[in-house]
Amino acid sequence: MLDKSLFISTEVQEKKVKLPDGSVHSLHFKELPAVEFRRFAIAEQSEDDDIKACSLAKLISVSLCDADGKPAITFDQALQLKASAMTAIFEAMLEVNGQKKA
Repeated sequence: MLDKSLFISTEVQEKKVKLPDGSVHSLHFKELPAVEFRRFAIAEQSEDDDIKACSLAKLISVSLCDADGKPAITFDQALQLKASAMTAIFEAMLEVNGQKKA
């Protein structure tokens, strides 16, 4: 049997996210399986600018959730985020997923 540490956790993780305006928000994230990061990488390499432009919103929409693990934002809502909010949320999502040091 493979070690449990090789698999995503089903527990929701809370992160404090600070926006450039100084406001701090408590957000919740799901840990994502490798396949979601693979989809992101494929989208980032696409020759279609619309696919590339939407890649961050897609990843945020599958990770950002409420405290119970239910989706907190739809893909269409994620597309409407301000650039500063999208960047801050994306960085927090990367930390939760072990892709960036806190």
